[in-house]
Amino acid sequence: MSTEFDSSPDRVEVSIVCPFYNESGIIEHAIRQMLVQLRTLRASWELIVVNDGSTDDSAEIADAVAHENPRLRVLGYPRNRGRGHALYTGIMAARGDVIVTTEIDLSWGETIVHELVAAMDRWPNADIVVASPNLPGGGYRNVPAKRVWISRFGNRVIRLCMANAVTMNTGMTRAYRRDVIQSLPLTEPGKEFHLEVILKATAFNHQIREIPAVLEWKQHKREGQVVKRKSSSKVNRLIVSHSLFSIFANPVRYVWLISFAFFGVGTFFVGVAFVLYYLRQVSAYTMLFGLSLFIVGALFFVLGVVLKQGNIIQRELWLMQRARMPSAARDVVSRTTDSERPHRRG
Repeated sequence: MSTEFDSSPDRVEVSIVCPFYNESGIIEHAIRQMLVQLRTLRASWELIVVNDGSTDDSAEIADAVAHENPRLRVLGYPRNRGRGHALYTGIMAARGDVIVTTEIDLSWGETIVHELVAAMDRWPNADIVVASPNLPGGGYRNVPAKRVWISRFGNRVIRLCMANAVTMNTGMTRAYRRDVIQSLPLTEPGKEFHLEVILKATAFNHQIREIPAVLEWKQHKREGQVVKRKSSSKVNRLIVSHSLFSIFANPVRYVWLISFAFFGVGTFFVGVAFVLYYLRQVSAYTMLFGLSLFIVGALFFVLGVVLKQGNIIQRELWLMQRARMPSAARDVVSRTTDSERPHRRG
């Protein structure tokens, strides 16, 4: 039977960051269940819940629970700014050597924090560990079939566009080395934040690993009433925004692919033109068509070169942003957590 690991609060080894928005129906139960699970974690820890500008009494409920639990910290700000901003706020305020971000309702499994922390210990060279339902051993439970299909198909498209080997780019349940995630110049306020992290971590050659996990949409009970899990995502808008982000993340790959396709087809028609000429048939039009395809291919190739240069410049800008991170990041967290919500707990 598991027992609580009572470690010194002076040093935090693991920080768990969970954003929430208008979750008054489940927030108290969810936080308490998370705290129960964390008491069996074999490390010193803190739980940070970030109120993303809730308009109900979610924040007050979370504050009340924080009064009873010194390891629980409640951060927040008065208006909704998006999941990415909430995660960034919690991440930059975290003190743990490892930072785990996940859903507060444990929809990724009751032991998901333990599994992610264990993976970070198992893979000391890993900078990020992603929980993925798309790996063998993972899966979906009680999730509508349409959402499962969208998630799996969307992640395949994202992998193709962004050139990384991660099977779950859109999920928030991950573990990070604090020095790595806090050094990335992150700016996306919405759910594109998850893609931005993968994109920039890959650009800086950070190591990303994955573990299988089961994502479950849960039902919660409050005062005898079933409170169904709500999906705050606007699916169509999310598909468009994620697709555009992925397409523009590394366009040089498919621009050069198009270029080589034109070169290949052009070569074919030029070859046909030579055969026609050898057979003393009309070949001029076929030759012109083939050469035209060569020209279009060359234009796409040049465009690819320009885009590649743009990627290099973009990475240099990210390096400059990262160099400014230590002071700038502290300013962001200070403004968000102290000025906008002065009654922070913890």
